[in-house]
Amino acid sequence: MGKRATEGSGAKGSQQKRAKRHQYLKDRVKYPQNSFDISPGMKGFFVTCTRGREKKSASETIDLLEEFANKLYPNLEEEIAAEKDASDDAPAAQAGGGIEDEIAREIAEMKASPKIKMFRYLPSTIDCILYIKCHRKIDPEALVQFIFAELSVTKQRKTRFTGRLIPVKVTTTSKLDAIVKGATQVAHALLAEDAEPTTFALVVNIRYCDDLKRDDVILAVAAPLDVKHKVDLKNARYTLVIEVFKSMATIGLVENYNALRRLNLQTLFDDPSAKKPVEDVVQSMDE
Repeated sequence: MGKRATEGSGAKGSQQKRAKRHQYLKDRVKYPQNSFDISPGMKGFFVTCTRGREKKSASETIDLLEEFANKLYPNLEEEIAAEKDASDDAPAAQAGGGIEDEIAREIAEMKASPKIKMFRYLPSTIDCILYIKCHRKIDPEALVQFIFAELSVTKQRKTRFTGRLIPVKVTTTSKLDAIVKGATQVAHALLAEDAEPTTFALVVNIRYCDDLKRDDVILAVAAPLDVKHKVDLKNARYTLVIEVFKSMATIGLVENYNALRRLNLQTLFDDPSAKKPVEDVVQSMDE
């Protein structure tokens, strides 16, 4: 009796281990933790968030992007569905009794899902930083401008853990020549021969990339823009935002960057008049 009980408990323990491994592999497919899938050629959004809240920030940011993308591109999902390649319909794996076969079938089903995904969360493997990849038909710069223009009027807070939401028109490597080439591509309208003189500024942040110097990036990127346009660090009409992290760099062009609170969803709704100067505070206390 004792021997049978021991054998039964051993079999049960083995099944539990297999179930845990099965769930672990499924989670790895749905929620990659340590993978770095960001690569040159992508476009989307560079996002900052509260430490330890990367997944929640990604979820609420994608909800925000989807809400406003459906407003800006009302027929986009139908267009994407119409252009969906036949290769997306992955063939189902043959039925089998092994755990690997079962996982393969579930992965195939997820790939063949009819749900259209316009945005995808890609972990950066850096605390407080995440990357949201968008579909090629979406203009991240136009979408961010649209979001902040509406939120500035409605004053409706829609995120809790997300900080800055930066559009990424070009993703490239962190090599200086690649960044200059990408910046030239993003700012092509400002570099055109018939472009009217305006004001511009650069925002360059470098994280975990010791081989690249911020001043070198600023001088190299600003050189062609400085020929026709004037630098204005306070009220520039156009701001080229360059975010470098590890081996990658993201580049986007933002209009009225400072007026939109530097695209920070946390401070967008703050009332500047609510912060009184120190002199006013002291005077009110004396009264």
